[in-house]
Amino acid sequence: MAITDKDITKLTEHFATKEDLKRLEDRVVKFEDRVITRLDKVMGELEKAREDRVFAKAKDDEQDSRLDQLDVRVGKVEAKVGI
Repeated sequence: MAITDKDITKLTEHFATKEDLKRLEDRVVKFEDRVITRLDKVMGELEKAREDRVFAKAKDDEQDSRLDQLDVRVGKVEAKVGI
């Protein structure tokens, strides 16, 4: 978050001392840190969810392939038996 000169002028009008501005700056920095920390946690959860979906898709594809092969085998058996 970039603070412009215009923003600083407005803040200076509202705060009487440099100490007030420093306290405000400290609060903003702490807030940014908390936001970034929370976003890191959310990103980690999203990455894990994506990996889980990739593994589930691969397993589903494998099962689909096995079922297709089973259908072919059953078809051959039925043809030999005359069903």
